[in-house]
Amino acid sequence: MKNLFKVSILVFFAFISATSSFADTTAITNGLSWLTTNQNSDGSFGITETTILDTTNVLDTLKFLQPTSTSYLTGVTWLSSQSVTSTDFLARQIISLSSVGVGITSDLTNLLGIENIDNGWGGDISSTSMIIDTTLALSALKSVNYSNQTTISNAVLYLVTNRIQNRIFI
Repeated sequence: MKNLFKVSILVFFAFISATSSFADTTAITNGLSWLTTNQNSDGSFGITETTILDTTNVLDTLKFLQPTSTSYLTGVTWLSSQSVTSTDFLARQIISLSSVGVGITSDLTNLLGIENIDNGWGGDISSTSMIIDTTLALSALKSVNYSNQTTISNAVLYLVTNRIQNRIFI
Protein backbone atom coordinates (compact mmCIF):
# COMPACT_ATOMS: atom_id res chain seq x y z
CA MET A 1 0.00 0.00 0.00
CA LYS A 2 2.74 2.41 -0.90
CA ASN A 3 -0.03 4.36 -2.63
CA LEU A 4 -1.65 5.03 0.75
CA PHE A 5 1.56 6.60 2.01
CA LYS A 6 1.96 8.63 -1.18
CA VAL A 7 -1.63 9.85 -1.14
CA SER A 8 -1.43 10.89 2.52
CA ILE A 9 1.75 12.84 1.82
CA LEU A 10 0.25 14.41 -1.30
CA VAL A 11 -2.91 15.40 0.56
CA PHE A 12 -0.84 16.95 3.32
CA PHE A 13 1.34 18.94 0.90
CA ALA A 14 -1.69 19.93 -1.15
CA PHE A 15 -3.18 21.34 2.01
CA ILE A 16 0.00 23.22 2.90
CA SER A 17 0.35 24.78 -0.53
CA ALA A 18 -3.35 25.25 -1.26
CA THR A 19 -4.90 28.60 -1.90
CA SER A 20 -8.59 29.19 -1.42
CA SER A 21 -9.42 28.20 -4.98
CA PHE A 22 -12.16 25.65 -5.58
CA ALA A 23 -9.82 23.27 -7.44
CA ASP A 24 -7.42 23.04 -4.49
CA THR A 25 -10.24 22.50 -2.00
CA THR A 26 -11.75 19.81 -4.21
CA ALA A 27 -8.42 17.99 -4.54
CA ILE A 28 -7.93 17.99 -0.77
CA THR A 29 -11.49 16.84 -0.16
CA ASN A 30 -11.12 14.06 -2.73
CA GLY A 31 -7.80 12.95 -1.24
CA LEU A 32 -9.21 12.88 2.28
CA SER A 33 -12.23 10.98 1.06
CA TRP A 34 -9.96 8.42 -0.60
CA LEU A 35 -7.90 8.01 2.58
CA THR A 36 -10.88 7.55 4.87
CA THR A 37 -12.64 5.21 2.41
CA ASN A 38 -9.54 2.99 2.44
CA GLN A 39 -9.36 2.77 6.22
CA ASN A 40 -9.42 -0.82 7.47
CA SER A 41 -12.38 -1.94 9.58
CA ASP A 42 -10.18 -2.12 12.70
CA GLY A 43 -9.21 1.56 12.35
CA SER A 44 -5.77 1.01 10.82
CA PHE A 45 -4.60 1.93 7.35
CA GLY A 46 -2.58 -0.13 4.88
CA ILE A 47 -1.65 -3.78 4.66
CA THR A 48 -0.13 -6.11 7.23
CA GLU A 49 3.53 -5.50 6.40
CA THR A 50 3.26 -1.72 6.60
CA THR A 51 0.18 -1.09 8.75
CA ILE A 52 1.98 0.86 11.50
CA LEU A 53 3.89 2.96 8.96
CA ASP A 54 0.81 3.62 6.84
CA THR A 55 -1.41 4.34 9.84
CA THR A 56 1.02 6.80 11.42
CA ASN A 57 1.48 8.64 8.13
CA VAL A 58 -2.26 8.92 7.53
CA LEU A 59 -2.92 9.94 11.14
CA ASP A 60 -0.27 12.64 10.93
CA THR A 61 -2.08 13.99 7.87
CA LEU A 62 -5.55 13.73 9.42
CA LYS A 63 -4.26 15.42 12.59
CA PHE A 64 -3.86 18.63 10.57
CA LEU A 65 -6.86 18.31 8.29
CA GLN A 66 -9.56 16.44 10.22
CA PRO A 67 -8.51 16.08 13.86
CA THR A 68 -12.07 15.45 15.07
CA SER A 69 -13.08 13.02 12.34
CA THR A 70 -14.18 9.49 13.11
CA SER A 71 -11.40 8.14 10.88
CA TYR A 72 -8.75 10.00 12.87
CA LEU A 73 -10.13 9.04 16.26
CA THR A 74 -10.63 5.39 15.25
CA GLY A 75 -7.08 5.30 13.87
CA VAL A 76 -5.66 6.77 17.09
CA THR A 77 -7.55 4.16 19.11
CA TRP A 78 -6.16 1.37 16.93
CA LEU A 79 -2.59 2.73 17.04
CA SER A 80 -2.62 3.20 20.81
CA SER A 81 -3.55 -0.46 21.27
CA GLN A 82 -0.59 -1.76 19.27
CA SER A 83 2.42 -3.33 20.94
CA VAL A 84 5.45 -2.74 18.76
CA THR A 85 9.12 -3.43 19.36
CA SER A 86 11.10 -1.99 16.47
CA THR A 87 12.69 1.43 16.74
CA ASP A 88 10.98 2.53 13.52
CA PHE A 89 7.48 1.63 14.65
CA LEU A 90 7.95 2.72 18.28
CA ALA A 91 9.26 6.12 17.21
CA ARG A 92 6.46 6.67 14.70
CA GLN A 93 3.86 5.53 17.22
CA ILE A 94 5.21 7.93 19.86
CA ILE A 95 5.30 10.83 17.39
CA SER A 96 1.74 10.21 16.19
CA LEU A 97 0.24 9.70 19.64
CA SER A 98 2.21 12.24 21.70
CA SER A 99 0.14 15.24 20.63
CA VAL A 100 -3.19 13.48 21.20
CA GLY A 101 -2.85 12.98 24.93
CA VAL A 102 -2.71 9.19 24.67
CA GLY A 103 -0.39 7.58 27.21
CA ILE A 104 2.91 6.71 25.58
CA THR A 105 4.95 6.11 28.73
CA SER A 106 5.49 2.40 28.08
CA ASP A 107 6.36 3.07 24.43
CA LEU A 108 8.91 5.66 25.51
CA THR A 109 10.35 3.24 28.07
CA ASN A 110 10.59 0.55 25.38
CA LEU A 111 12.30 2.94 22.97
CA LEU A 112 14.85 3.99 25.56
CA GLY A 113 15.38 0.33 26.45
CA ILE A 114 16.56 -0.58 22.95
CA GLU A 115 19.19 2.14 22.75
CA ASN A 116 22.51 0.47 21.97
CA ILE A 117 25.69 0.80 23.99
CA ASP A 118 27.12 3.07 21.26
CA ASN A 119 24.22 5.51 21.98
CA GLY A 120 22.49 4.82 18.69
CA TRP A 121 19.41 2.81 17.82
CA GLY A 122 19.04 -0.11 15.45
CA GLY A 123 15.97 -1.83 14.11
CA ASP A 124 15.34 -3.57 17.43
CA ILE A 125 17.11 -4.61 20.61
CA SER A 126 19.63 -6.86 18.87
CA SER A 127 20.32 -4.73 15.80
CA THR A 128 23.37 -2.68 14.96
CA SER A 129 22.81 1.05 15.34
CA MET A 130 21.84 2.90 12.18
CA ILE A 131 21.59 6.58 11.30
CA ILE A 132 17.93 6.36 10.24
CA ASP A 133 16.79 4.52 13.38
CA THR A 134 18.72 6.88 15.64
CA THR A 135 17.21 9.87 13.85
CA LEU A 136 13.69 8.45 14.27
CA ALA A 137 14.35 7.80 17.96
CA LEU A 138 15.54 11.38 18.44
CA SER A 139 12.43 12.67 16.63
CA ALA A 140 10.26 10.67 19.01
CA LEU A 141 12.15 12.03 22.02
CA LYS A 142 11.69 15.56 20.70
CA SER A 143 7.95 15.01 20.20
CA VAL A 144 7.56 14.30 23.93
CA ASN A 145 10.03 16.98 25.06
CA TYR A 146 12.29 14.34 26.55
CA SER A 147 14.49 16.08 29.09
CA ASN A 148 17.52 13.81 29.56
CA GLN A 149 20.10 15.87 27.69
CA THR A 150 22.77 13.22 28.19
CA THR A 151 20.78 10.68 26.15
CA ILE A 152 20.08 13.25 23.46
CA SER A 153 23.65 14.55 23.30
CA ASN A 154 25.07 11.04 23.15
CA ALA A 155 22.69 10.10 20.32
CA VAL A 156 23.67 13.24 18.39
CA LEU A 157 27.33 12.36 18.97
CA TYR A 158 26.60 8.88 17.56
CA LEU A 159 25.09 10.50 14.44
CA VAL A 160 28.03 12.84 13.95
CA THR A 161 30.60 10.11 14.55
CA ASN A 162 28.95 7.62 12.21
CA ARG A 163 27.70 9.85 9.42
CA ILE A 164 30.15 8.43 6.86
CA GLN A 165 30.02 4.72 7.77
CA ASN A 166 26.20 4.59 7.68
CA ARG A 167 25.65 6.98 4.80
CA ILE A 168 22.17 6.61 3.40
CA PHE A 169 21.76 6.75 -0.37
CA ILE A 170 18.32 7.58 -1.70
